[in-house]
Formats: sequence, structure tokens, C-alpha cells
Amino acid sequence: MSRRKRRPAGAPAPSGGEPDAADAGRSTSTARRMAVDAAVLIAVFAVTVAIAELAGAANLGVALGVGQVAFAVALVVLLLRG
Repeated sequence: MSRRKRRPAGAPAPSGGEPDAADAGRSTSTARRMAVDAAVLIAVFAVTVAIAELAGAANLGVALGVGQVAFAVALVVLLLRG
């Protein structure tokens, strides 16, 4: 059994093609927030790798590993911020 609301006979079918103004604004803000979150993650990784290198990491691989851990922590924080 369907849980959708039934349309009265003769009523026009809903147009699923174009979102209204509220949906358009929401998708723009969502895209902007995702771009900001991605930029934050990239910045956290780059800064952490640079700090690890300057602090005397044994080689670039170790610095990248430290950056990867910091990236994962930042990703969890952004996901839980929700």
C-alpha cells in the first residue's frame, strides 16, 4: 500500500522539474558550505605537513602521515558538527 497522498481527480500533476526559490538558495548555500569544508580540510593537511617538516620529521613520508592523521581528525570534527 502506498503512503503517498492521492491527488484529487482532475488535479494537475505536480511539476518535479524546477525547484522553487527556497530550494535554489538552499542548494547554493550547501555547495558553498561543502567548498568551505573542503578548503578547511586541505588547509589543515598542508599546514600540518609543513609544521611536521619544520619540527624535524625524519622524512617527507612521516610528515605526510602526520598530515593524514590531522586530516582525519578534522574530517571527523566537520562531520560531527553537522
